[in-house]
This record gives sequence, structure tokens and C-alpha cells, in this order.
Amino acid sequence: MSAKAASKPRLLWFDLTSVQNAEQCIEQLAPPCEVSLAYGLGSLPAADEKNPPDMICVQFDRPDSSGLNLLLEIKRRAPAIPITMLTVQHSEELAVWAFRSGVWEYLTLPLSSAERQRYLKSLRDLLDLRRRPPGSQRLRPVRTEQLPECVRLNRGQHAHQPLYAALAHIDNHFRERIEEKEMADLCAMTVVRFSRMFKQNCGIGFQEYVMRKRMQAAEELLLNSEIPVSSVAYMVGFKDPSYFARAFRQHFGRSPSACRNDLLPESTRPLDQESGLAF
Repeated sequence: MSAKAASKPRLLWFDLTSVQNAEQCIEQLAPPCEVSLAYGLGSLPAADEKNPPDMICVQFDRPDSSGLNLLLEIKRRAPAIPITMLTVQHSEELAVWAFRSGVWEYLTLPLSSAERQRYLKSLRDLLDLRRRPPGSQRLRPVRTEQLPECVRLNRGQHAHQPLYAALAHIDNHFRERIEEKEMADLCAMTVVRFSRMFKQNCGIGFQEYVMRKRMQAAEELLLNSEIPVSSVAYMVGFKDPSYFARAFRQHFGRSPSACRNDLLPESTRPLDQESGLAF
């Protein structure tokens, strides 16, 4: 193994998704990392392993009790190796459970570009820490540089805290159907007051805000995976891929396929069926 390859963080990846589709996520981390798929608990290194992985990654789409119990068993059998938990279905309760169970990092999928870069930097810092010789100075790597938004509020922003429950719910559930009345009730407001305050603080209406969240998630999936466009539509909350394509074009000014093809060299882009031009 070359010195360059040896310097890469080594990840042991447990794919606990319901359809075994971890490949797309792994592709986001594989170039700067060395990833090995795990095939059950037998893939865990022995206690005296001289070259154990630097990180164990456990990926879920919708965690269930058997999957979470398996994560606990992995932690019990390999207590010296940090664990990253990745999940599509997210809740504050699940994140709290993860950290109380000793998970080193908790990531919500799909990963944004900024979150991917932050995580890779944390991995490099951890790699440096774990590979230092015994007795050398060992500083715990810093996994975030920014304070949470809720503690960086200025005095003017504090006046709008009644909306935070709705904004947090939207961030976690924008892939699902969300009714404005439901959010107004969550914030103990009438729909009229909620709608007015939402637009005043966010600059756009409630429905447009939810749509923007979905479009941002769709763009991330199109640019960072090979998931079919129709599947992307379903993953970000659309029941009709045709409606998704129209909404995407209206939002970004181009089709989902064109967004993905922008990453390809011009000579390899498929031709637009109407114009005959590469798009």
C-alpha cells in the first residue's frame, strides 16, 4: 500500500438500509477515504488487530429497533473505534439517543456539500489524533466551528422565536406532506398570524419555503449521486416525477437531467431531443 493510500481514513461501512443502497453515499466519501463494506459482525476487527479501521459507519434509511440494537452491539464489540451514524429519517430524539449511546458523529442524509467537507475535515483530524505515537500531545478534534443558530441570535431575532418550532419541523420533515395549519397550531398561532409572521421573517411564504427545501435536497442528490431522477423526486417528497421535473425547471431554470449533466464534459453530455444540442 502506498504512503498516500495509507494516509487515507479507513472506514468500515455497515449498510443497514432497507434496499441496500449505500453505494451512493459511499461514493461521496470514497475518493478521500478507503471504504470497506462490512458483512455482519464478523467483519469487525479482532481486539488485537494491528491495523483496525479509523471509523465504523452505520447507515440507515429508517432506523428500526433491530438496526439500532446492532449498532449498540457493534459499539460493545469494538469500543475503541468511533462510530458515525448516517440516517435519512431524522428526529431530535434519535440524535439524542445516538450521542447518549456513544456515537462519535451523527449525519442526516442526503449530505450537503458543506456537511461533507466538514465531516471529511473531522475525519482527517481524527486520523491524525489516532495515529500519533503514544505519549504525544493528544487534542480532541473539533467537529464544528460554528455555534448553533439558536445561540447566535441577536436581540431582534429573539422576538421571532415562536416560529422556531415550525422551522425545525420543516427542516426535519420537508419530504413529507406538511399543512400550514399544522405548523400554525404547533406555534400556537392562527393561520393568518402564522402566515404573516412567516413571510416577514423568512422573506417568502410557507409553501415556497417548503418547496425551496425540497429543491435544495433534490439538487444535492442530483449532483452527488447517480440516483434516477424519478427516485430523487420520491425521496424529496413528490408523488409525481413529472410534476417534480416541472417544479425543478421553474425553480432552477433547467431540468433535473440538465442539472446533473452540467457535471459531465461537454463531449459526453446527451443531446437535447428538441434542439440537438448538448445540455
